[in-house]
Amino acid sequence: MKSKPSDNKKKTSDKKKQILSDYARLAESLDRPVTMGDMIDAGHSKDSVAHHFRSLTRLDGLARDKFPGKFSDVSVKALLGPKALSRLQGAVVNYNRFVITTAVTGCDLQSDFYASIRTYCSTNNAILLILVQSDPAHNRKNGDLGFIDKRLVNEHIVVADTALNSNLYISTIKLSAKHIDPITGLGRIGQRNGSFIYASPKQRLKPVPVSNSKAPHFLMTTGAITKPNYTTDNYMSERTAYIAEHDHVVGALVVEIEDDEVYHFRQIQADERGNFIDLGKQYRPNCVMDEQPEAFIMGDWHSGEVDPSAAQAWYEVMAALKPKRLVIHDLFNGLSINHHEEDKNILKAQRANREELNLLKEMSSVASDLDEMADYVEQIVVVKSNHDEFLERYLQEGNYVKDPQNHRFALDLATAMMDGFDPLKHGVEIVGLANTNKVIWLKRDEDFKIARIQLGAHGDRGANGARGSLPAMEAAYGNSVTGHSHVPEILRGAWAVGTSIYLKLTYNVGPSSWFHSSILVYANGERQIINSIGGKWRLTA
Repeated sequence: MKSKPSDNKKKTSDKKKQILSDYARLAESLDRPVTMGDMIDAGHSKDSVAHHFRSLTRLDGLARDKFPGKFSDVSVKALLGPKALSRLQGAVVNYNRFVITTAVTGCDLQSDFYASIRTYCSTNNAILLILVQSDPAHNRKNGDLGFIDKRLVNEHIVVADTALNSNLYISTIKLSAKHIDPITGLGRIGQRNGSFIYASPKQRLKPVPVSNSKAPHFLMTTGAITKPNYTTDNYMSERTAYIAEHDHVVGALVVEIEDDEVYHFRQIQADERGNFIDLGKQYRPNCVMDEQPEAFIMGDWHSGEVDPSAAQAWYEVMAALKPKRLVIHDLFNGLSINHHEEDKNILKAQRANREELNLLKEMSSVASDLDEMADYVEQIVVVKSNHDEFLERYLQEGNYVKDPQNHRFALDLATAMMDGFDPLKHGVEIVGLANTNKVIWLKRDEDFKIARIQLGAHGDRGANGARGSLPAMEAAYGNSVTGHSHVPEILRGAWAVGTSIYLKLTYNVGPSSWFHSSILVYANGERQIINSIGGKWRLTA
């Protein structure tokens, strides 16, 4: 007996309803976009979905129309337009403190982190700005911008390139959430146009030299307000999905605008509960707690050539935040016995006239600096650095024999070195270091870690005798904070401080990306770069 056309119609209608219902149910229960594999597991074949709805994209749209309450996200396209742009422009004009982060489409909101950001904004008169970035594997079709959590609908979504002042811009250039290095190829844009903030679930920072005398421009990415989810059915995408999951940072940038030219920026990262720390305060969904930094890693010090404005900023940071430890790179400058200037007779004569070639005087300067620093912290950790080793080379090669000004003092240091003592430590102590009990002198290749972050490497030496670089530090140590380059940078888990000295000296000729930058490390592993701009390191108004 043949089926009646009406029966067939009813079966078709029932089947479509069942597919729609199951899709909406899966959308509500899963923490990711519904895939064809999910539909097959629910009992619907690929052919059946294609027969009734032509594509998964069309099925998704119809299910959203019929069961809007089952979906916790909203189309990004629905959030764009003149009204959103006007709101954004009004926020930029009326606020000078921003929390800037990225929502990755198809990924769940980290709701506790979102709540902590709201606590921060209400406490500090700040506003949240959200960039949107797509994982192409989660988009249904080409040109689809994807979906983000409905709870973000009333926040300020960055829908167009936005200037925060004349030197800092938020860019809406479309980058993939799975980019290994999200700023690849963007350096020449920053070099010409200014500092840029880009959307990415990674936190990346790189300065770009622009002048022989001006400060560098910065390229930086935000971290994400969404949880990592890069699941894909595409075999060829599984590798990048795995890497993206590993590198994903739940975090944001705090940006403070001083005026039309000067701005401050700092990174924040959320812990597993969504809490985060900014300048010694931990922000939680419902409260704010004090959080003492475990360590303050200063930009390379180089006693005797320190820029007073940078020193002022770092002492203010220590006075305000009270870090337990101070970690110092290139404590000793070695200007008085610098082998790089051995044959520069005119320069050495000029230094002699300024009394810069006196080793005892330089050592006394180091001792004085350490004693002043000791008033601010419980412990000082001196990282063995290449400038410290200028002294060891000077003694090892016997250069003091033909150096009458420093000969007698150097004999004492050479004897101490022969007896197995660190000549820098010995010299600083004999010239009158008062706080000897507070200072730890690391040896070369001696680990010093906080929250599993390597702080004991200067950064000048890579693995197996190679020269140091930030990629080399990442390869050797993973999570680390190093110095040496005088250039602040973040490459995934490898971070580098800048410097504390004058930004233009006799040996850094040409365009420079040196900058006055230090780093705070907290007990849970959260980190922040702190920059000094003419002695200012945060917005105080």
